[in-house]
Amino acid sequence: MRMDSRELTEWIAYTRYFEAIPDSWAETGLLASAILAPYAQKGKSPQASDFIPIEKPPQHTDQMKAELQKLLGTLGQ
Repeated sequence: MRMDSRELTEWIAYTRYFEAIPDSWAETGLLASAILAPYAQKGKSPQASDFIPIEKPPQHTDQMKAELQKLLGTLGQ
């Protein structure tokens, strides 16, 4: 399925002014924080952002190899 620039422009305008495209990570984080809020200490309820993974910047090949070696070391291999 393909979309031309006119249809893309319509979708952009729709999401900007009417309804945003759902962000599944944000929705899941909000749900998790709401579920855990009654069990948290007073004033320390979790935020939705606590449950959204932080994306690391891309690694260089050497950095990736070093991280894998550390992981193998912890696994005893």
